[in-house]
Amino acid sequence: MQPEQVILQVKALKKYYPVEKGWLRRQVGQVKAVDDVSFRIMRGEVLGLVGESGCGKTTLGRCVLRAIEPTSGEITLRTSDGQTIDVCALEKQELRELRKEMQMVFQDPFSSLSPRMTVLDIIGEPLWAQGVRGKELEATVRELADLVGLNSGHLNRYPNAFSGGQRQRIGIARALATQPGLIVADEPVSALDVSIQAQILNLLQDLQEKLGLTYLFIAHDLSVVEHIADRVAVMYVGKIVELAATEDLYLRPQHPYTEALLSAAPKPDPRLEEQQIILSGEVANPANPPSGCSFHPRCRYAQARCREEQPLLEEVAPGHFAACHFAVELSLAGVAV
Repeated sequence: MQPEQVILQVKALKKYYPVEKGWLRRQVGQVKAVDDVSFRIMRGEVLGLVGESGCGKTTLGRCVLRAIEPTSGEITLRTSDGQTIDVCALEKQELRELRKEMQMVFQDPFSSLSPRMTVLDIIGEPLWAQGVRGKELEATVRELADLVGLNSGHLNRYPNAFSGGQRQRIGIARALATQPGLIVADEPVSALDVSIQAQILNLLQDLQEKLGLTYLFIAHDLSVVEHIADRVAVMYVGKIVELAATEDLYLRPQHPYTEALLSAAPKPDPRLEEQQIILSGEVANPANPPSGCSFHPRCRYAQARCREEQPLLEEVAPGHFAACHFAVELSLAGVAV
């Protein structure tokens, strides 16, 4: 693997929120939203990031872009001109200049677009920030609208004139305006009707092929990630507990939490018998996680070691990483892809 193939490298990333109490706002604890996460994404790759609501997926995505300031860790981005940039070390103005290299597609197409701006202004705003003006800006916006399947004759309309799927296309066009190499897609289809979800997913795949994009694709629906991701990372309570190529992870999960998630994914064939694994208990509290493995109170394979010792994310098969003491010993059920 050549270093220039890695577009994003994240090492030991943490985001802790203080828990304060009393009139003096004395800190009494921390919410470990992202807790010592490391991964890398290759140029042109789609890395899917999945997990239950509240596991830290969105916080991780925003930390990568420094939309949220990380508590500690290292984020390295390789730009389109071959420079390697330490994102965490950038000052505000330097970070502003780097924005053209990495952009975000937000989850909710209704709240992420200003109702007071026309589509032309919304898509053109990143271009304006980069110094593009006048006819050049308008021509570029029209090209972007055509690229994402929007009617370029409707650019002077406001977002309330568009459906959810059309609004998400506007958001995608805005993200593409500065020709970024990396896009963080934060559950870009979860707020849309099922029939529209497929259209947006197909659009994202087409854009990736045409423009050579790299995605960090965040989702809670494993059936969505299956069709777009090259590799999948599974998060639980702020940590990545499994990371592998998509087909390998779906067929041969190595962590009990992944097995449970796969069993809960809806099957399109009604003739298949569902054997859903029902997890007991509640998701661990990131402000007060259990000792040892955070998943052990809900894990049907848990043993004494799991309650005492926190497992590390280790390579248990070529290219397949899992944070489970018994990953090699367990025979977990996967699903066909």
